[in-house]
Amino acid sequence: MAQENTDVVDVFDAASAGTVDSSPFANLPFELVIIIITAAARDRASPSWVASLALLCRAIRNAVNPVLFETLRMTDMNCDAIARHKTRFQQTRHLHIIFTKPARQNDAFDRFEELVRQPFSSFTAVTLLSYSSSCCRRMLLLLQDSTATVSHLHVRYFPLYYDGPANWLPSSVTHLALDLPLRDLDDLDIFVLYISQYLEEFGRGLERLLLRTTCMPMDVKRAFIDAVDGVAVARLWVDDDRA
Repeated sequence: MAQENTDVVDVFDAASAGTVDSSPFANLPFELVIIIITAAARDRASPSWVASLALLCRAIRNAVNPVLFETLRMTDMNCDAIARHKTRFQQTRHLHIIFTKPARQNDAFDRFEELVRQPFSSFTAVTLLSYSSSCCRRMLLLLQDSTATVSHLHVRYFPLYYDGPANWLPSSVTHLALDLPLRDLDDLDIFVLYISQYLEEFGRGLERLLLRTTCMPMDVKRAFIDAVDGVAVARLWVDDDRA
């Protein structure tokens, strides 16, 4: 088990070729970047500067467009609109799903199910957030049944360890991140048993598993680090954000 302050983006990108390192410009506040470009655009007296600014804006657009087209945020509120623009969904590679209602009370879930079952679905990274156990379970099973292209999966609220080990992962997933809502030490004991059995029975295809502690109380967080140290698996990582 490895331990460090690891961002979930590392899970998504660790095995990807051609990952671009963060630059000082990328770390600037977005508001400051807007001010710089807007102020520069007012200097219209210098044709050479205007031409350079046009090249810069074109370069930014070319760099950003793939992200805008390949990343899609799907919620309870926008599923119907997305269903009406299926060509937009066809270009999606990284899908963010945020559902706030249980699946049985959520009409949007039916739209989501129809879209994911389309033969053109080809996303490779999926981020899920639902505080409903039933909705989380249905989304995972739907991904398992519908697509074999997802390699990176992040479940931002994972309550399913109470169900016991189950093969709910798409077989194509190699990198998995779980945000764990452990409330007390009893939850912790249940999860440690769960994850040990899961890795042994169903998780052989995983190359990296990142467990995130952001949803835990501080006392559970401390005990969690010690408990997971006993799971002797090199591909298991913990994002310890206590610092």
